[in-house]
Formats: sequence, structure tokens, C-alpha cells
Amino acid sequence: MFRTLSTFLAIGSLLLLGVSSPADDTQTNKTAHHSGDKVPNFKVKTLDGRKTTLRAIQSDEDSNSSGVTVLTFWCSFCGSCRMVDQPLSDLSQKYKGKVAVLALDSSAGEEARTISKVLEEKSLEMPVLVDATGKLADLFGAKMTTTTIVIDSNSIIRYWGQFKHGDHALAEQAIEAVLAGKAPPHDHTKERG
Repeated sequence: MFRTLSTFLAIGSLLLLGVSSPADDTQTNKTAHHSGDKVPNFKVKTLDGRKTTLRAIQSDEDSNSSGVTVLTFWCSFCGSCRMVDQPLSDLSQKYKGKVAVLALDSSAGEEARTISKVLEEKSLEMPVLVDATGKLADLFGAKMTTTTIVIDSNSIIRYWGQFKHGDHALAEQAIEAVLAGKAPPHDHTKERG
């Protein structure tokens, strides 16, 4: 669980992405955490500090030819993240160039150098996005790390829930279904982190 989750929840209404006009699709005050919800074009930073958006991630032909984007809430210090570190990295490499599979760190105070050190020590190759304000945790209603969101090329959530459950590769099952133009076997599972 995020160490600052209570802070995120307490000031969530102030941190939600709802600071813009309705004409600006880059931010919204509506949460998007159910299958079928449209995700706004949120802004986020890459591990090296560059700003990017959901649309930029979806349209990057070199890393995401399908437009499908997978976000797994992750951080360098949580125990449940250690259970998905390698599978998340493997999934990112398996779908490299076809689907953007990214770790999303929404922990306040988490520093890029700490994240980079963990990635290096564990030989993890997944890209990491950094959202130290917790806006994306609020947007997606994520209360626990390892919560995974699969977003299709039309910015619609197709799966929200656990990265995996035991031997069930829930995120990968959802990716395969979305790539095949089908509904995932599960569109929502309970968070577990």
C-alpha cells in the first residue's frame, strides 16, 4: 500500500486532475476506474524527468504500435511490488514495440535515483512513469500498488485490478483479449497489494 495513501485520500479533491476547462482533454475531475470508462489525456513524468501524456504514449509507433497501454502501480519499497517486479518487466519486454507496459510510481517523495537503483539491482527493464503528486492514483481510484489498468487505443479502460492472481496472469490475459478485439476474461478484479 502507498505509504502516503491517507494523505492522497485526505486531499484527493485538491489533487484530482480537475483543474482545467472542459475543452482541455488533458485533465479532468472525473475518476476513471471502471471498465468502459474513458481515460482523459493525463500528464505524467518519465523516470528521466521528461513530461509525457497518455496520447503520446499511445501514439508512439516505436514502442506502442497497437495504442494499447498498461499501467501497473508500483514503487521501490513495497513488498507486494516485489512479487510482480520480474513478471512486469518480462511482460514489458514481451510486448515491447506492440503494447506500452509501464510501471507507474505514485508515491510521494519517491526519487528517480532510488527507482533507478532498484531497477538496476533487480535487472528490471520496464519503463517507469513517476507521479509523485498521486493524481493518477486518484484518477484511477487505485488504493494499492500492483493495481493494473489496461487501456485500449481509444483510451477506454478494458481491465482494472490485480496484475496477477496466483498462476493467473490477469494483465496478460487482458492484453491478449484487447489485441484480439475481444473483451478480457475479467474486466475488473478486487485490488490486492
